[in-house]
Amino acid sequence: MDFRSLRYFVAVYEELSLSAASKRCFVAQPSISAAIQQLEAELDCPLFVRHSKGVTPTPDGSRLYPQACQVLGDVQSIKRQFMDRTEHIAVSIGLMPFLSGKRVGTIIKALLREIPGLDLTLVDTTQKADARIVSSTIVHEHEAFHKLWTDQYVVALSRSHPLALQESIEFDQLNNIPFISRKPCEFNDAWQYAVQKKGINLDIKATVRTEEYALDLVAAGLGVSIVPQQSTDERNDITSRVVNGLNLERVVGLAYTHDQSLPPLLLSVIESIKSELA
Repeated sequence: MDFRSLRYFVAVYEELSLSAASKRCFVAQPSISAAIQQLEAELDCPLFVRHSKGVTPTPDGSRLYPQACQVLGDVQSIKRQFMDRTEHIAVSIGLMPFLSGKRVGTIIKALLREIPGLDLTLVDTTQKADARIVSSTIVHEHEAFHKLWTDQYVVALSRSHPLALQESIEFDQLNNIPFISRKPCEFNDAWQYAVQKKGINLDIKATVRTEEYALDLVAAGLGVSIVPQQSTDERNDITSRVVNGLNLERVVGLAYTHDQSLPPLLLSVIESIKSELA
């Protein structure tokens, strides 16, 4: 049993897909498959059930996962203890607006804690950067994308809104309801398709450019809006509800150009805390 096989196993477990794990680890899919088969042979038990949509961990796979994460973390800790010298590493990361402050904070704290000599600069995504934390919908063709977490879209309402009394909202309850729209919006096409498919008419009261403006108008009681769940987590003047039958999500990850050489330790640290971002 080797370190690499455990790393590939953790990637497959978290991605639930051999192909997605191969992209994440930057190796060919047969290498991932061979490593998993080797682990299964050594442990004499199946770790995943393969099917057309990907893989599902077996009970033994789920039992191995936390132990594999601990081993990988221990190996990384040993490497850090025996670093001969502290190198100055300058990295700039662009942040898409209105990401989860808690999740971004977890990433930044881990990078500063685990990489001695890191000179980290955070910039807007409109500025030049070594890497970006962005939605998968705005990744450029020349960029690799490393998935970090998924945000579910929900309806944001003022706390005094009648629909706030319900645990969830039916799609047809949005018909003719005062609505705050946002443009540009990374999920707008999917949202418009869902609305048209359900035959819903939105009474658009305002169209704004940012989630912050949209949420301010929602808090003022001028309408409801569709936003990522995390956008509402740190506000006490609004609440959110799931719309039954609405399955919109935003996949957030680390994007960087294929020819950009990022410090290997940076990717390793982000990989090691991925479970904390879920």
